[in-house]
Amino acid sequence: MNNKSIKTHFDLNVFITFLVLLLCGLALFSFRLNSEVDCSNVDFDVISNSYTVEDLIEFKSTDTSGVEWTWDFGDEAPEAYRSNVVHQFKKPGTYTVALQMNGECIATRELVISKTKIIRSPELIPNIILPKYIRVGEPVEFFNDSKFATSWQWSFGETTTVDGNDRKETYTYKTPGKKTILLVVNEDRRHEAKRILTVLPAERRARRTRNRDITTPIADVLVEIPDAPVEDAPPVTVVDDSPPYVEISSDQIQDMLMKYSSRNLDDVAIRKYFAVSNIPVFNSKGDRFTVSEFFKTIRDVNRLEIKSIKLYRSKETGLIKSMTVDLRYKNGLFWKSF
Repeated sequence: MNNKSIKTHFDLNVFITFLVLLLCGLALFSFRLNSEVDCSNVDFDVISNSYTVEDLIEFKSTDTSGVEWTWDFGDEAPEAYRSNVVHQFKKPGTYTVALQMNGECIATRELVISKTKIIRSPELIPNIILPKYIRVGEPVEFFNDSKFATSWQWSFGETTTVDGNDRKETYTYKTPGKKTILLVVNEDRRHEAKRILTVLPAERRARRTRNRDITTPIADVLVEIPDAPVEDAPPVTVVDDSPPYVEISSDQIQDMLMKYSSRNLDDVAIRKYFAVSNIPVFNSKGDRFTVSEFFKTIRDVNRLEIKSIKLYRSKETGLIKSMTVDLRYKNGLFWKSF
């Protein structure tokens, strides 16, 4: 057989098919190479002022290259699928929050969720108007001047039950001692008010003897009684149960008012020097205000300038019965006179 008669046959269709498959493979490889996600910048912010079971907490992805997001909050809640979401945890504890971006990159953050927080607003705490001292057997009046109050529950510290349900109540103590006055308004126990009242023993009165036989001549009734020797007289103990005298100057009150205006002191620390909780306050023109109105005027002002304070005191206790104040304050651009 002559080998020169054998010819090689080349099929052009096979070659074209192989070339197309090669080009498609190169294109897929190039797309896969260029579509890989850079996970170095994947992260998220947690936005909230506090972390309790009452808070709505915002989670926000910080990588702008994301096109797909999956949030897992570490509790029994379902997953979320947006770039930024809001979530509320139902129970306190430690949770691991995970963000999966573009199906490949994962970022995690650990959060500690605490119990319900208790927030007390000073403006919702009711004011109690009462004297500093009272004696056993003397009726004492309690009063609340809070305009937002619609219901009241009083406890005067001598029983375990509610003693009154009106804005103004009167009570007579049977035992001496320090009594804790408790007031709850609008059934809001978080903002209950407490004050201490000192109940002094009953005032002792001298006995008066009465001559039952008014017809007996006075000369027949009088009998000469010899004086007892001085050395045999029993010692007499004098008990002074009157309240202590209060010493407080105008300069000290002025300093307290300046601290109260800047919220470095509360009004209870000042009212304890008053004969009653809500004494009258007069301005330089002679206009009359309650001390609660006065405190509201000077609270949180930008600047306070007190020119003079004149105190009117009780002669027995030294407690302030009223005061005249000459001052001006600035709230904004202009000064105002009280």
